Amino acid sequence: MNSNLTNEEIEKKIDDYSNDPTKMWELINFYIKKSKKEQNTEALFYAYRYASITSTYPLNIKFADSALITGKKSKVKKILLDAYLNRGNINMSEEFYQKALDDVLVANKLSQESGDAYIFNKTIYYIAQNKIYLGQYEDANKELVTCLKFFKDNLENKTSLGKNYEVYYIYSLMSMIDSNTKLGHFQENKKLLKEAFDYLERNKLSQYVPYFISSEGTDAYYAKDYEAAITKLSQAIRLYNDQWQHNTEIFYLGLSYWNIGKKKLAVKYLEEIDKHYNKTKKLDPQFRSAYEILIKYYNSIGNTDKQLEYINKLMFLDRSYEKNYKYLYGRIVKEYDTKKLVSEKNRIESSLENQRIIFISLVILLVIGFLFFGYRISKEKQNYKKRFEEIIAQQNKLEEQEKLVTESLDYEHQQKFDYEFYNKIPGLNPVFVENILKQLEIFENENKFLDSQISQKSLSEELGTNSTYFSKIINTYKGKNFALYISDLRLDFIIDHLKNDMKYINKDVKELACIAGFSSAENFSDNFRRKFDLKPSVFIKLMKDKL
Repeated sequence: MNSNLTNEEIEKKIDDYSNDPTKMWELINFYIKKSKKEQNTEALFYAYRYASITSTYPLNIKFADSALITGKKSKVKKILLDAYLNRGNINMSEEFYQKALDDVLVANKLSQESGDAYIFNKTIYYIAQNKIYLGQYEDANKELVTCLKFFKDNLENKTSLGKNYEVYYIYSLMSMIDSNTKLGHFQENKKLLKEAFDYLERNKLSQYVPYFISSEGTDAYYAKDYEAAITKLSQAIRLYNDQWQHNTEIFYLGLSYWNIGKKKLAVKYLEEIDKHYNKTKKLDPQFRSAYEILIKYYNSIGNTDKQLEYINKLMFLDRSYEKNYKYLYGRIVKEYDTKKLVSEKNRIESSLENQRIIFISLVILLVIGFLFFGYRISKEKQNYKKRFEEIIAQQNKLEEQEKLVTESLDYEHQQKFDYEFYNKIPGLNPVFVENILKQLEIFENENKFLDSQISQKSLSEELGTNSTYFSKIINTYKGKNFALYISDLRLDFIIDHLKNDMKYINKDVKELACIAGFSSAENFSDNFRRKFDLKPSVFIKLMKDKL
């Protein structure tokens, strides 16, 4: 690391390496050590702030605390103000809303004392955000009116280090529209949305457009225009070009589909909210009703295991909400209150216990049956030939079906782009999905699956996508995970050649495994038995007998 770098140069390099965490952290650690060595408290504050923004819980809180301690030591009011605002933002991101509000209020007071109008209005914006999270929409609106006017009035001012009037004008507009939606102020939102779209078009800020299209969709949902909500929210998801989950759009799409009676599709979206919760162990209170709908759905189809799973999650979330969102929790409209959830949970657990008793009884009866008919195992060899003939017949039938499907698909593709077929995965552009599937068809036709080094990561990169998207496409359109998909292609290849090429029949299992791209003979045999319910050695013997 070049020790002659200035602090400004270090910060620029940190920003440049935002997509390379390893190099970025090397620079942040160097920045911290350099600042300590030079006893430069201001530089040390900025170094700790970078660390807090870049790290995850609980390190981000610790670095934010260190930044605040350094800010106090500096005795510079501007740095101290920034330190409180920084820790407030970190606390808010971790859903410590009361702590966040305390910090932002201190920053607000300090900004008034310092006469810094920009920072003062920035703190007003964050106070409003906190109130939105807590469901205090009317109070949030009052704050947003103030800061929105300030940032709008100062749009002509030049953006400088630490000051960006345009960004906070756009953020304030988004928040004002959001709180208006919850309050039912749809007419006011029409004016604000027009103002937003006009400004973005004039200033060529297309990256913000999908956020306001999403706001139109949420507005439509609360106005009970569910078809319009679906159109706008889907459009927003297609236009986003970032790494964020966009759970709000997914949630309201789920609710909209539920309200128009498309329950299976609704559940598909709402289970994405559950996946996010499983991954992060966090859930915005506004998404709570997703679990109520999931409970109702799985109750309606008789899936008690899923119903009990979601009841337990909702009860856990409610305990968390009651503790951390005291103001909001009392205002949540709950179809399932605690007593009802406990009652339903007890009923399901009792039902499952009865099912377990019945299951154990059936298992005992089956064991007795297997013992009684044990002598029939000697006849197993007679079934091998029958299974072999079924496999050959099945493979011949599949070949014919694949030929017909390929011809049909080729004709349909020439006639019309099947939007519904390629739009099965939320968040993925149908054109993108079609492109990946066409490349997979070429991959299969050219037998590239025989490469023993092929992996989900390498193939996804070769096809121009990432592993996550590629996995979703394989699971959705091939009906299996990547490992099974590749294994089945290899097995079908071997079966075809055993049927049609004499030299393959004379090879042993190890040679066939190597040709097909399997890592070992054992792996090949296990997959062969999984797919065909027959050992490959038995299949080869029966093929020889047939000839």
